Amino acid sequence: MDEAERDRTGYDLMTTVSVLVDDLDPAVDVLCESLGVPRPRPQSLREGPGIRAMFCRVHPKYAVAPTFLELVSAGPVDGIGIAGGVFPVVEIAARQGSRPVKWHATELSMPDDTLLDLSAHLDDLGVPHGFVPSDDRDRFFLGGDPSISYDATADAGLVIEAGKSSHLGLAEDAFSAPADIPPDAGPATMVRIVAREYLVDDLDETLGVLERNLRWTPASLEEREGARRAVMPFRAPRSASLELVEPSGPGRVADEYDEVGAGAWTIRISVVDVDAKADDLTARGTPFTVHEGVIRPDRDSTLLVPFEFVAATGR
Repeated sequence: MDEAERDRTGYDLMTTVSVLVDDLDPAVDVLCESLGVPRPRPQSLREGPGIRAMFCRVHPKYAVAPTFLELVSAGPVDGIGIAGGVFPVVEIAARQGSRPVKWHATELSMPDDTLLDLSAHLDDLGVPHGFVPSDDRDRFFLGGDPSISYDATADAGLVIEAGKSSHLGLAEDAFSAPADIPPDAGPATMVRIVAREYLVDDLDETLGVLERNLRWTPASLEEREGARRAVMPFRAPRSASLELVEPSGPGRVADEYDEVGAGAWTIRISVVDVDAKADDLTARGTPFTVHEGVIRPDRDSTLLVPFEFVAATGR
């Protein structure tokens, strides 16, 4: 990736795709059993006052699939927190109302100097953002301290959390490695999370907020099948992308929007062979549909969260 592309992209990695759940341990079991998500190791659990989080990998090797599937639930509020205080999972969930798909944050990782420069840019614009913990400069939420308030105009309601790539524990070459298929991967193997879709009320307005406040512009913008879609890029080819989808006519997207409203939606995972993954889901007893090469498991089997499986491109 040349320097001009690096400047335009801005951010290294979508650190996680997150799902808020009522009870963490059974939720992890559901996705391991119904989808074949590898059983997370004990050290993948993070706990602190107000939060329990399990960082699941869809592929066993972190460098192959650096975007985690993060399941988050509220935790007890006693003890010393991982962020130096009580993490406001309850408040974040409450602000998302009764929609069936809730998320903890849209977490972006970036170089240390980019994070501090972004904070200074937001200060210049008067855009609220809150460092967590407040006396540290390692990560912040747009919209203010999430335990106190959240101003959705800061990030178009995406609940964006900015963090430092240096804290991820990834080797530098992992940020430039191609989004290829591991040579030892079996046919039904999940390779990586390739996208997280969010439904939005107004795509143009959302993109305007991201361009103004985060200096972030889409890699592509298209309209088809009753929807407008913008793909927000990351520097790491193996990162999941952020896809923003607005219904523009009748169809599946409009139906989904009517059901769940704006906010986090589908998690898309690439696999070595779609037919082999379909056989794997059948063996697991997980109902699914297939349309134009896309497998969509029955969301009653996946915590009501829409998942998709698509063929890895091997690029």
